[in-house]
Amino acid sequence: MKRVITPLLIGILFLILQTTWLSSFPIQRVRPDILLIFTLYLACLFPPILGGILALLMGYLMDLFSGNILGYYTFSRPLVFFAAQFFKERFYLEGFPSQFLFAFTFGLLEGVIILMLMGTLQGVPSGGLFSLFFTFLLPQSFSTGVVTPLLFILFQKGSSLLFRQPEEGLKEKA
Repeated sequence: MKRVITPLLIGILFLILQTTWLSSFPIQRVRPDILLIFTLYLACLFPPILGGILALLMGYLMDLFSGNILGYYTFSRPLVFFAAQFFKERFYLEGFPSQFLFAFTFGLLEGVIILMLMGTLQGVPSGGLFSLFFTFLLPQSFSTGVVTPLLFILFQKGSSLLFRQPEEGLKEKA
């Protein structure tokens, strides 16, 4: 139970930080998506079913807090999670360039999925969506990629503290 509730609470904390603190940045288009980075980290850490459920719940919460039409993030976050699960073995995720590329690629993937959903379901003209790709999606994906290595380090240290076994703590003290 601790393995499910703790990441969900951490995801809610990151969602609150993202919607309050990061929304006050002076340059609105250069905001990293902390919840996407956390979803990518969960893809490296969790099994498919449990992580997919967590990604779905965090996408649903993102939809609730974003004020957009309900369902875009609920649909895209599990897709990004399962795609990251599939490709995690094909990336060497230990260095800055590979972590940057990993997050940048999946940020673009999620953005394209959402833009396609907007174009299909809302009937938005493709010209407006094409300009959004260059003015909003690329800067946000780039900033997400830049912040990812630092957050992966913090997530790794936090998960080693939260999920270590009691026997490991006794062995380290002895």
